[in-house]
Amino acid sequence: MAEEDGSTTSTTTTTLETTPTWAVATVCFVLIFVSILIEHLLHFLAKYLNKKGRRSLLQVLDKIKSELMLLGFMSLLLTVSEKPIAKICIPKSVGQSFLPCSTTSTDVEDEEAKCAELGKVSLLSRKGVQQLQYLIFVLAFFHVLSCVLTFGLGMAKMRRWESWEAETRTSEYQFSNDPRRFKLIHQTSFGKRHLKY
Repeated sequence: MAEEDGSTTSTTTTTLETTPTWAVATVCFVLIFVSILIEHLLHFLAKYLNKKGRRSLLQVLDKIKSELMLLGFMSLLLTVSEKPIAKICIPKSVGQSFLPCSTTSTDVEDEEAKCAELGKVSLLSRKGVQQLQYLIFVLAFFHVLSCVLTFGLGMAKMRRWESWEAETRTSEYQFSNDPRRFKLIHQTSFGKRHLKY
């Protein structure tokens, strides 16, 4: 009897109600700590860019922060509306059109069972909403990664330009590239006095 109870509890998934509070608190603490750490890093980066006078890079950083906030809001909306979206029923013919992959197995959930009673299918199952969240997070991660990469490459390129700008300030460079050295004869004061057309 004890073996049967142990085997049945090991196959069922653990819900939040049966999870120890210390485990929930640990996960929440780690999430909050990482969020605060990222916020402080972005704040220090913004201070550094402001101190260096990099206003355009500061605008890029603000854009990345706003996109991260938008991602969090989209995730919250998907989480809150997961169950209502799964309850929306559509005709089977519409549900079977434009599929990216051929269907091999169907997982019947409560919402899908309710739709099946009506002869319809769910617009987007709860599992589908979760997978959509994963897709959005992966896309957002690679978008932020590409922004950071572009940001870093831009800073590296600007460092190269700074050395070129420092070279252009030298007297030797200014003398060799002086536009007054390359005047045509009739543009010089001597030419203007003696060459009259």
